[in-house]
Amino acid sequence: MTDKRYTAVLATLFDSASDATLDYAVSRHNIHKMVFLLSLIAGIGQVAIGAFIGIDCTFKALPYVALHGILILLGYICFLKALKYTPIALIGLVQSSELFFTTIIDCMLGYLTLSARFLALLSLFVFAIALFYINCIKNEKTSVKEVKPIGIVLTLGTMFLYVVATYLIKVSAAYGASEITLNLGYYVVALPYFGYLALKGKDNDTKDTSNPRWYNDFYFLAFAIGVLETIFYVLETFSFINDTPTIVMAIKQMGIFVMFFLSVLFKTDKFTPQKLIALILGFIAITGLYFN
Repeated sequence: MTDKRYTAVLATLFDSASDATLDYAVSRHNIHKMVFLLSLIAGIGQVAIGAFIGIDCTFKALPYVALHGILILLGYICFLKALKYTPIALIGLVQSSELFFTTIIDCMLGYLTLSARFLALLSLFVFAIALFYINCIKNEKTSVKEVKPIGIVLTLGTMFLYVVATYLIKVSAAYGASEITLNLGYYVVALPYFGYLALKGKDNDTKDTSNPRWYNDFYFLAFAIGVLETIFYVLETFSFINDTPTIVMAIKQMGIFVMFFLSVLFKTDKFTPQKLIALILGFIAITGLYFN
C-alpha cells in the first residue's frame, strides 16, 4: 500500500489549499452562491474524469453511496457554519481528533487496548486545542474572527460525520462502487441543496468590494476552489479505497500547517507563536498515535 500513499499526501495538499481558499472567498462573497458554483464546477469535473477512468456502481452499492453523500453534505454544512466562528487552522486541528475517535471505536470493538501512552497523547492533543482556542479568545488582536464555542461543536460534528462516511467508502467499494461514483453521489445530493440556498439569496452578493483585484473575483475564486475540490475528492477517495482509513487520516494531519500559513497569508487569521506551538503539539500527539 505504501507505494500508493502519495495520493493521500497530494489529497492533503489540495484539501488544505481548497479549505483555506474557501475561507478567504466566503469572507468576501455570498457563501451560498459561492458554494453552489464551486460545487457545480467540481461536479462537472468529476463527470469529466469519470468519462476517462469509468463510473462503476451496482444496485447493492447504491444505498451506501447515497448515505455517504448525505453524511458528507451534513459534514460540509457543519464545516461552513464553523468557518464563521473558528479559524481554519483550529478547525483542522480539531478535525485531527478523528484519529483518536477511530482508535476508541477500535478499542470498543476489541481490536485495540487502551494504554497509558494513548491517554497521554490524547491529553496532549486536548491541551493543544485549548492552547490554540484560548489564544484566539483572550485577545481580539490574535484572531480575525469572533471565536465562539459553537464553532468547536460544529467542527466536532463535521469530524464525526466524515469519519462515518469514510467507512462507508470501504463498504461501497466492496460492493462495486468506484471513487467517481462515490463523489458524484455527494454532488447529486449537495447541488440541489446549495442551489436552493443560492436562489433564496439570504446574504448580500458581495461582502467586500474594497479590493476589486482579479484574485478577489467571485468567478475566479469559485473556479479555483472547484478545481482544487475535484482533484482532492478523487485522490482522497482513491486513498481510502486502497489503504486503511487510519493511515490516510494520519497523513492528512500535516494539512493543519498548510491551512494555518495559508490563512495567515490570506489574512483570515493572525500568526502568533502560541498558535504555532499548539499546532506542533497537536501534530506530535497525532504522530505519536500513528506510531503507537
